[in-house]
Amino acid sequence: MSQLIQGTQALTVPLPLTHPIYHILLVLAVGERHGHGLRHAIVASTQGRMRVGNGSLYRSLDVLLTAGLISETRGVIDDTPAPRRIFWLTDLGERIARAETERLVQLIAVAQRTPRLWDDGAAGARDVDGAGRVLLSMNARGIP
Repeated sequence: MSQLIQGTQALTVPLPLTHPIYHILLVLAVGERHGHGLRHAIVASTQGRMRVGNGSLYRSLDVLLTAGLISETRGVIDDTPAPRRIFWLTDLGERIARAETERLVQLIAVAQRTPRLWDDGAAGARDVDGAGRVLLSMNARGIP
């Protein structure tokens, strides 16, 4: 855990962000959502490659609320029949999401400069199926 100092208040923020937390911030950067809507938006934005269960979702939301990265209210959204918890991104949450995105961009830039990962010899590691999942072939000992 890392600490982020905002004014006189110290907030505990898990850095680097976990995948569920990062995806929640990405979805909320587009607009407010209730929990069920968050789950569906994460699946849609990742083309089904990431699914977040209720336990992981609400634990992540509690971390984000405690850290001040998101806020919540109760209300009706997306024509839901009953009031739900509605979440939105705070300014601090936006700054953390931008910082994490920049960190990931820099990490990918390093990976792209790694010939063993991106030259023609690694073509097998880049084979993907129709859903965009990376396919690796393994030898008998389970080593790609």
